Amino acid sequence: MISDFEIREDDRKQFAEEFLVRLPARIIDSHVHVWTHACVAIPKEEYGKYKQYKPWTDFDYMKEFTIEDYLFCAKSAFPPKTVIPIVFGSPFPQIDRTMVNEYVMEHAQKYGLGFYYIPGQYEDMEETEKKYNLLGRKGFLGLKPYPDIPVVQGRECGIYDMLNQSALEYAQQNKLFILLHIPRKGRLHDADNRRELDECTRTYPDAKFILAHVGRAFCYKDIDGLIDFLVGRENVWFDTALINSGPVLEYLLHRVDSTRILFGSDAPLAFCRGKDIEINNKHYYVSEHPVPWGLGPMGGSIQEFTFYIYEEIRELLRASKAVYGQNETSHLENIFYKNAGKMLKITN
Repeated sequence: MISDFEIREDDRKQFAEEFLVRLPARIIDSHVHVWTHACVAIPKEEYGKYKQYKPWTDFDYMKEFTIEDYLFCAKSAFPPKTVIPIVFGSPFPQIDRTMVNEYVMEHAQKYGLGFYYIPGQYEDMEETEKKYNLLGRKGFLGLKPYPDIPVVQGRECGIYDMLNQSALEYAQQNKLFILLHIPRKGRLHDADNRRELDECTRTYPDAKFILAHVGRAFCYKDIDGLIDFLVGRENVWFDTALINSGPVLEYLLHRVDSTRILFGSDAPLAFCRGKDIEINNKHYYVSEHPVPWGLGPMGGSIQEFTFYIYEEIRELLRASKAVYGQNETSHLENIFYKNAGKMLKITN
């Protein structure tokens, strides 16, 4: 669980005043990381060096984040809404990939949730299918590759390192979703990323590619003119996980039909207190408490902060009002529930 998670009176007030009426009664959160502490593959004495650069490997702050932890946080933060997660493991080398995949498979079925499988760099998905019968498991949606997993020498990891031919053909043949975290530091500015995305989405038209974090566009510069070559493709979707930028979200809503946009939180970070901010075309985590991976107060805390997930939704609702105006209700239903509901074959 997140070590300092709590609900405050200000949180309840914000939710009631800003979100209660405009959000649909049911919400599907399409981007949720879960793991147990048993999946952590490094000794405690090594925690310090891994938490310096990103919150996901700060195992002092977030020792584990189970499905039960998510359900508790969501129920606490979204009364009286029903919030349903789509889950996958924490995709970092510091987490045992086999163990976390097996945890997700078992517990997603236990709770009746949608889930993704994290593939390995050289994994034969036919053999994986024989071993786990993924296609026979209710809620299985597809693959969640991640650029921190492949090992490459002398260059940055690319999409084909994350998704080998076996994985791509498996997704194509079975019409699966691929929740894709764009690799390389340049993100969509990188010509190789754009070329590989163009190739993949054309070569495997029956696989649906969901670009996580709007293609990792945490800043306006990272989306301006860069997603336009993909917006007409029916097999390319976008999720909004951890996007706190109003301009990014407005750009997305203007250009992509709301039937291909998914709300995602990027939990557990979503239930921490803080906000992503943009400075000089780069994004930074700002946190309520001092943390090694973000900006924050030198001492003590800033009690006025609320959850990342509230900041995400606040900006998404502002963008919705700017783009859709008085006709926003059906679009918000699509983004927050209906699109993911169709993925999960929920009919009502």
